[in-house]
Amino acid sequence: MKRVYITAVPLDSNFAIQRQTALPANYTAHHPPRAAYYPIVPVIEDTARPGDEVRVIAVRQTNAPHSENLEIFRRELEELGLPFTLTDLTVPETQQKNALLDLFEALTGCMEPDACYYACVTFGTKTWPLVLSSALRYAEKLLDGTEVKGVYYREITRKAGEQTGVAQYDVSALFTLDSIIDLAAGAGVENRQAFLRLLLHPDREA
Repeated sequence: MKRVYITAVPLDSNFAIQRQTALPANYTAHHPPRAAYYPIVPVIEDTARPGDEVRVIAVRQTNAPHSENLEIFRRELEELGLPFTLTDLTVPETQQKNALLDLFEALTGCMEPDACYYACVTFGTKTWPLVLSSALRYAEKLLDGTEVKGVYYREITRKAGEQTGVAQYDVSALFTLDSIIDLAAGAGVENRQAFLRLLLHPDREA
């Protein structure tokens, strides 16, 4: 099985990355929670199996020749003891439309058919989840034999400036919203809003 894991790497100058132990909040993990700098690392540990082909795509903004945050990520991957291929995908430090479209093209250019995809939206620019979501949709709709298995977000809660908890969420349900809306739009029913609500809440009575 080919498994592709995607995460953004924060700029060293903007983000002091820290190792955190996040508890799975809305999904079940097969391994005990582990302290990690990058939320995608425990996901890799939990989902990769012996014999799998593991590919990791690290997306980061060009800022300096050396990225300590990228090296931290590389070391964390090596600590897992699994064979992996790491792709360092660097893009200009800009939010201009053309640059974002270039990021989409670069990211989709790294994607392959016949693979399961896992991604993290914890780090990165505010536009990163939009680009990533479109790229995952590209993989699922245009590449053969692909499946998006999980999209993750790590949340740190604080009270009065003090950290009170760390949780990790699987937010891939948000990724399916476009498909659900497409289904409602093409269903040929009179009340599309009601049909959409039925798709969102099939356990509720009409």
